[in-house]
Amino acid sequence: MDGYSFSITPSIREFIKKLFPNSHPANNIFVGYDTKSDFAIYAGRLENYIYPALLGVEDEMDLYKLDEIQFIDTQTGKVLYKLTPRDEKV
Repeated sequence: MDGYSFSITPSIREFIKKLFPNSHPANNIFVGYDTKSDFAIYAGRLENYIYPALLGVEDEMDLYKLDEIQFIDTQTGKVLYKLTPRDEKV
């Protein structure tokens, strides 16, 4: 494919809906390679913006309740990127 596909599992989606009742988690977010590389130049790591959109949580402060976010390659199981919302400016 010509980009990145970000998604969460159904069990994580249910967990997020229980933790944040007003959330609207997305099934999938696709970002093209060109968009990702341009984004990195102008705004920083795309992952810092993808996870709030993917989780569908509107109140930024709610995200600080999460201990860690991991981006995992579904083909290899390798953790590609980790962040701790309470330590990051979201």
